[in-house]
Amino acid sequence: MRGNSVKSLSTKIVLSIILVSIFVFLIIFAIFEKSNKEAFYDIEIEKANIIARTIEPLIALNIYLDMKDNINKIALQLIENPNILAVKVLKNNVVINDIKSNKYKNAVNDSFIVKNLIFQPNSKKKIGTLVLVYSNKNYKDLTDKFTKLMAILLFFLAVLFLLLGLYIKELLSPLRKIAYSLKDYSPNKKIDISFVSQNNEIGLISNALNNMQEKISQYSKKQQDINHYLEEQVDKKTLELRKQLYTNTLTKLPNRLSLLNNIKIVGNNGALLIINVDDFREINDFFGHITGDHVLNIFSSRLNEMFEQEDDIMLNHLSGDEFSLLFKKKPSIKEFTKIAKKLVRDVEKMIFFHENNELAIRITIGGVYQIEKALEKADIALKSAKKQQKSFLLYDEDQNIEELFKENMECVKLLKKAIKEDKIVPYFQPIFDNVTNKIVSCESLIRLIDENNNVISPVNFLIVAKKSRLYSNLTKIMIKKSCLYFEHVNCDFSVNLSVEDILDNETVDYIKHQIKKYNVAKKIIFEILESEGIEEYIEISVFIREMKALGCRIAIDDFGSGYSNFEHILQLNIDYLKIDGSLIKNIDTDTNAQIIIGTIVDFASKLKVLTIAEYVHNEAVSNKVKELNIDRSQGFYLAKPMREIKTLLSHQ
Repeated sequence: MRGNSVKSLSTKIVLSIILVSIFVFLIIFAIFEKSNKEAFYDIEIEKANIIARTIEPLIALNIYLDMKDNINKIALQLIENPNILAVKVLKNNVVINDIKSNKYKNAVNDSFIVKNLIFQPNSKKKIGTLVLVYSNKNYKDLTDKFTKLMAILLFFLAVLFLLLGLYIKELLSPLRKIAYSLKDYSPNKKIDISFVSQNNEIGLISNALNNMQEKISQYSKKQQDINHYLEEQVDKKTLELRKQLYTNTLTKLPNRLSLLNNIKIVGNNGALLIINVDDFREINDFFGHITGDHVLNIFSSRLNEMFEQEDDIMLNHLSGDEFSLLFKKKPSIKEFTKIAKKLVRDVEKMIFFHENNELAIRITIGGVYQIEKALEKADIALKSAKKQQKSFLLYDEDQNIEELFKENMECVKLLKKAIKEDKIVPYFQPIFDNVTNKIVSCESLIRLIDENNNVISPVNFLIVAKKSRLYSNLTKIMIKKSCLYFEHVNCDFSVNLSVEDILDNETVDYIKHQIKKYNVAKKIIFEILESEGIEEYIEISVFIREMKALGCRIAIDDFGSGYSNFEHILQLNIDYLKIDGSLIKNIDTDTNAQIIIGTIVDFASKLKVLTIAEYVHNEAVSNKVKELNIDRSQGFYLAKPMREIKTLLSHQ
């Protein structure tokens, strides 16, 4: 620094800014004044509205009483106000009074209109409209004055900034010259800055810039080397990121994004298979994710080995347990199907080792022979194959697979909406004693009420509910509503439970809570569907033991429907055996069914288990059921499911 002798350029600039700021504040003040005037203008408008609102009840009364002369007098009194140019009164959109002041013609252009609805006294019924033409000439004059004032202020402001700009331009001209000389600066080119001798900030800046040039020049070469190194690293990292973007991190195979890009490249000449490892979650659950990842790595390697010689087939790992094979050249449909089915057989022969355990896997394949929307259609085919329990399914437009998939999605939406809007309800079908012919219990059957109040049978939504993880919600709704209904009804009732419900701890806890809450343990009977999974005797027995400890009873439902095993009756401590309708419906004519049912009844009787016949749909079947000594009957011939059962019970 050169001490106090340095003439301060910054001080001059600051002083200039201060002066400009003062003027700006003055201008803001002037504008603020104008804003206040506009506010007064708004007040005048409000005054006109107040006049209209004040006079409206009086005019309303006169309109209501049909006193047009009074309305005319009121209008003439209003016209005496010099600011009111005209008054118009309309009754039901018909003008009944229209008075204009002498000033109206000359002042109408400097006015505004205020409209106010007229309501019948002590009512909100509209009976007319009041229209006031209000003068604003004074405010227009005031606006003109402010406009002129603003023009003058702006003119002086423009002159001021012009002079200030010229002054600052002169002050900063050396800086502009320095900046101009720096325009083409590069580390390899030295610039001669000729203001070092000036005794002010310009001189200081010039000296600083000369020193900086020296330092920049010294570091220039080093910087070039660093830049070159960084470029190499960026290129390397870009390649790594691109590889990661299109590669599955576990198996290092191309991923879903890579498949989508390759489908675009292949065009209409390709075909696609999606491969899903069935029940792979069980491997993760039983052996852990490390083992699961190990199996996926080995499986992907074996798939790769199978097709590594096929240049026209690309293997991708889409996600978790899902892979794909993209055919770049479309094979014949026969060859395409043959490859898929052979792959299923080859995978079933594979053995994977985990510690001392041998693991086997199965796969399901969905295929699409037309490449348009290939991934979506192959996925639909895969889901349909799983639903139909097939190992391979080829997407076929004529089979309406996509339409069925959409229908299932709509069914899921309907279920979610019904649950949200409390449209899942129980219907009750009576069960009759075959000796007394009286109702001894009722089965709670699930129904869905749609938006048109139609009653939807479970056959239309129960399978979808199980696949969409909504089934447990339906079970809980049926348990709660059935317990609530029979809390004060003197009748036993049964509710259906699947093995999945029983194995779900959360559902079991909910059931216990509800039967205790509504005190129906002595009334409720749990009907367990005899299906795959009931052989889980330990888990089922634990549930039965806990329920019986509370006072509940147990029934096996649909016995004889395809998985019947007398061992179930021996292993499980049950109270009732419901014989499936497939055996009952033709029992009056089918001698084989009679023999089977006779065996079931005799076996159950010796174990002191009561038998119940389902699907009793006519008199002949009902008589044969009684003849075979079945204890109870249920069916449409005796009584249909109904929303209310109390009236029927009261007439017994």
